[in-house]
Amino acid sequence: MSHAHLDHSGSLLRLSKSRNKQVIVGSRITRDVSVELLKDMIKVHEFNGDSLGYDNQTVDQIMGSWVSAENLDLPEMDIKLYGAGHVAGANMVGVRTDGKSLLYTGDFCIHNTEILGGCNTGLLPKKLDVLISESTYGGTIRPNRSELINQLFTEIRGTLKHRGNVLIPTFAFHRSQEMAKRIDQAIEKKELPNCKAYMVSKLANKITTIFNSYRNLFNQEIQQPKPFEYKHVREIERINEIEEPAIVICTPGFGHAGASLNLLNKWAEIEENTIIVTSGYLPPDSPLKLAKDKHYVKIDGERYPVQAKITQIELSGHADQLELVELVQHLKPKRTVLVHGDLKQAEELSKQISKITEVCIPEKNEVISL
Repeated sequence: MSHAHLDHSGSLLRLSKSRNKQVIVGSRITRDVSVELLKDMIKVHEFNGDSLGYDNQTVDQIMGSWVSAENLDLPEMDIKLYGAGHVAGANMVGVRTDGKSLLYTGDFCIHNTEILGGCNTGLLPKKLDVLISESTYGGTIRPNRSELINQLFTEIRGTLKHRGNVLIPTFAFHRSQEMAKRIDQAIEKKELPNCKAYMVSKLANKITTIFNSYRNLFNQEIQQPKPFEYKHVREIERINEIEEPAIVICTPGFGHAGASLNLLNKWAEIEENTIIVTSGYLPPDSPLKLAKDKHYVKIDGERYPVQAKITQIELSGHADQLELVELVQHLKPKRTVLVHGDLKQAEELSKQISKITEVCIPEKNEVISL
């Protein structure tokens, strides 16, 4: 298990139905956060009348198969985990078997963020037979991170000056805590004006408690006893507790349900408000994508124009093209398999690395012989 995001951990539920004994290898915080995300996924589907056929007991079974070891010797196979950056507890997975070596990156970044160190490529195994790499931003080069943070604070200051609200939809795991810490520190340092700031998410609040139990994973500058106990950001569960004007960090990150959808619908028509999209990718049918590209929101089937400012500031925990190429140049694998990226992004990356390594972009259900 590289990390806890549901696009990587969700199928653990299906795996639990197998008759074969599982050994699930991953970091301890990945285990703890996966428990919360999987239970929440089951609950949301049941609430929507679309049961997945799994219950919390299934999640507990998964935890019983979990091994939190950085090195594991299995019959005829050695597994080693390496820090990947991206989110708390994320790992790359190294496998050696039958005289062959493979590294799976999961999602990763080399750059440091305000709360987490990036992947240290110097610790990764060299002379690989196969590298399986994400390619999410294989065709994208991002501005410097400090530039993006400055842009974020400029947008927030401008909105608060005109007594508008700032809505920041984020993911419950890691991105909410990172954003809340960023806003909290900025208010403390007077980089942002003293204002009402909230994090609205029952799930994010649970994960914040987990983060405070693993303070050693985070950058030294924030390793106080409870690094994610905020002075200026208030954790709440309902939007009726918000006093306007305010900065509101809320879930889910694509604005398709819950607090972020309710506030998007409530605030999108008001010109003084700003909605900040921090994800580089938005699903085509998501409310945030509609609001950003088509300038309307849908409420009970009716369209309403978006008057609020919508700005995209991509504070991603993924490697961009430069970092992806840097990894391949450093490892020089014989063969690289590109996954986890739209075809266009994977093809752009393939062009950049094809002189260093043999590249394959597999199709769905394609079997690759190593």
